[in-house]
Amino acid sequence: MICERCNKKKATVFYRESIGGRVRALRLCGECTEALEQAGELEDVSAAVAGFISPHFLLDESSFFLPFHSLRGADGKGSCKCPICGATIGDIAAAGKVGCSACYTVFAEELQGAIRSAHGRAEHTGRVSAGYRARLERTERLSALKKQLKEAVLQEDYESAAGLRDSIRALEADL
Repeated sequence: MICERCNKKKATVFYRESIGGRVRALRLCGECTEALEQAGELEDVSAAVAGFISPHFLLDESSFFLPFHSLRGADGKGSCKCPICGATIGDIAAAGKVGCSACYTVFAEELQGAIRSAHGRAEHTGRVSAGYRARLERTERLSALKKQLKEAVLQEDYESAAGLRDSIRALEADL
């Protein structure tokens, strides 16, 4: 399958979004995907799906369906609504797919089990955009610095702890 944008390279990313009932599906090569991400033409859902799946669903040509048949809200119908698309967990269960990127945040707890059963895990392990990768690395670095700070304080190495504290503050300012 050839990239729909450059018509030269093999398509490796299959991007599909459904917003307000309007579906857009693209088959892109990696370079065209990066270019569209930087231009802001692809919806950045990386924050919403950070703990779940890639912002670019690597799919076949069919629709993106997950086993949502067991999902229901507290009243059995799914009364909580997504503020963006208005979908309830009941709607998602009936359709077999989420309404929009915000649904991943709104229904995070309910979706985690369904995603885990479909993919074997609920954390993304594949390709991510450069911007998301940078944020993820900063978050991991911050976590490591905080752990080192705790160890330095426990060992009463206050000089190192002060340096680590300053590094943490600088990194948090970037985030």
